[in-house]
Amino acid sequence: MKKLILIALLTLSLFGCATERYFGGNGAEAVVYKEHHSFEFAVKNRAETEKQIKQLIQKIESMDKEATYVIDYKSARSKTMLKKTFEQYPSHIIAPQRVEYRYTPALPSDLNIQVTLTRLQTQQCSPAQIQVQLGEPDCFVESMRLKQVSYKSRLVGE
Repeated sequence: MKKLILIALLTLSLFGCATERYFGGNGAEAVVYKEHHSFEFAVKNRAETEKQIKQLIQKIESMDKEATYVIDYKSARSKTMLKKTFEQYPSHIIAPQRVEYRYTPALPSDLNIQVTLTRLQTQQCSPAQIQVQLGEPDCFVESMRLKQVSYKSRLVGE
């Protein structure tokens, strides 16, 4: 009799675990997309332009660790300035294949830097309400996990 009650209690506790919903939702939806930006520089003061370019690179690298740069230049002096700027970063931070230099003599300004970023947009999660069943119970956690990914192109298998 004791064994029967023990087995019944054990079975009853297992049924309780089976009905618990830890992950009942679909998570969060996200869109990974490419964003293109273009920056033109007219070099009047080399030191000031170099400082602005360094600030631009730091800001871009803080947003996307896989950004690609296409640099159109008018003169060889501009190219050497930019190469020197990009060579200050180790190759594991800015890989050389992420930077492309193109000579464009018909360029209206001295430099044109085109940057391609991989961005992520997650869905807006509805806030929880008291005594209301959540339609998307894991939305907030999953969207925060997605936002922590450094290499966003890997989310879509690039």
